[in-house]
Order: sequence, then structure tokens, then C-alpha cells
Amino acid sequence: MDAATEKKCVLVTGGSRGIGLEIVRCLLTGTEVIPPSRVVSLSRSVPAELETLAQEYPSDLVVVQGDVTEETDAEKARDAALKRWGRIDALVLNAGIAELAPCADLTAERFLHVLNVNTVSLAVTVRLCLPELRKQHGTVVFVSSGAAVGNYAAWPSYNASKAAMNAYARTLANEERDIACFSVRPGVVDTDMQAQIRASEQMPAEAKAKFLALYKEGKLLPARKPAHVLAALAVRGSRTSPQLDTGSCPGADGTFVSWDDAASATLQAP
Repeated sequence: MDAATEKKCVLVTGGSRGIGLEIVRCLLTGTEVIPPSRVVSLSRSVPAELETLAQEYPSDLVVVQGDVTEETDAEKARDAALKRWGRIDALVLNAGIAELAPCADLTAERFLHVLNVNTVSLAVTVRLCLPELRKQHGTVVFVSSGAAVGNYAAWPSYNASKAAMNAYARTLANEERDIACFSVRPGVVDTDMQAQIRASEQMPAEAKAKFLALYKEGKLLPARKPAHVLAALAVRGSRTSPQLDTGSCPGADGTFVSWDDAASATLQAP
């Protein structure tokens, strides 16, 4: 297989469930929009669905069980890609947590933990993989959140961590002119995190009402919808495509965009 047709290699964090698992699946199987790709999945756990994918795609998936906040585990994931395929074309930085507590109860320890998982870990992973991404003129996809520009009560650490992620993405896009950087809001998705929010005793009732209503009315997004766009950006996005209505390219400046923006219409699941 020559360089022009060789499958791309994508390192995905948090690939064990929810959006991350669907990103891994989309990349491995391919779709009308996404060419089949190779994946290294770094995640804390290896549930049955991820293990099944590893059995179905033994030549294209390597699962590294580890903690994204441990630099040595991120190194293991990077090295697994290089040992197996000799390249890293893209990162999808999806791992994240939401620990709900109002500002009045937010200790330094709890705040730092969320920041470490949601923001610091991705900066470490980027630093470790940058030499390879530069070689491939690669892509970094940051799975952000509407919380980055929101003010939900009891979400101070999550809101702040996602806002910091967006700022980091913009800075990376400015510094690294040979790679594309996308920061993407995936919408309100039917994941374990949403179940955690509905069960929380920390959020005021009026704030939680929105999420309860979306769940009861069946309006939560299936994970595959935003996951397909995120996976497509990883292997097809660049500093020149897709393009916003304004003519600007989010991949060139790390602009915060939504998964269903018009610019991503051609990347959505068929």
C-alpha cells in the first residue's frame, strides 16, 4: 500500500463508551464520508463493546488501557501507534468528566482533578504527538461542550475546563500552521454523563429541568450523530476545509463550532 492510499492512524482518548466509542467505530468501519482508518484507543476501561471491536478489527485497532492524566499512559498510546503503523495522522481528544459541585463547595482538589482530566491531559497528549502530527500535516479534534460558553449552576469546574480547552485549541492553531485544530460542541447527547446530570443532587431544580425534559421527550442526540462528524473531521478536516459561511476555516484558527453547523453538513452521517 503506497503513501497515498495507506489508511490514516487516529489516536482517540476516552474511546470506551458514549461518543468516544462511536468515534472509534466510525473510523474503523468507515462510511460513505469516512475512509476506513486505524485507531489507537486510550481509555481507563475496556468494556465488552470495545473488546468486540478489537476482535473484529485486529489489524486496525489497538486498545491501550490507561489514565489520560498519566503521561506514561499517553506515551504508551503514542508508541503503540508508531510501533504498529509508523504514523499518527490525527488526535480526537474526547476523554472528559463532569464532577458537579457549586462554587461554594468546590475545593481546590476537586477543581484541579477536573482540569487535569479535561484540559491538562489533552495538552500533554498533543505535546507528545506533535512531531508526528507535523510530519503528516495532521489534525487535532477537541471534543468541547456548550458549557465552554455557559454558566450552568453546579458546573464551575466543567465550564472552566471546556473554556480552557477552547482557548488552548485556538492557541495551538495559531502556533502550529501545519496542522488543523477543531474545537467542537457535540450537543446534548444520550450518554452516561447525561444520566449523571439527571441524577445529581447538586444542580438547582430549575437548571436540571432542561435536561430532564430532553430525556423524557426523547430529544437527546444518539452518540453516533456527533461522533460521525468528529471522526470525519479527524480524517478529512484540514486548515482549508470545511469552511464557514463567513469564508473562514475553523481548522485554521481553532474556532469553536457546533457538530451540526452548516459547514459540517457534508460530514454528517448518511
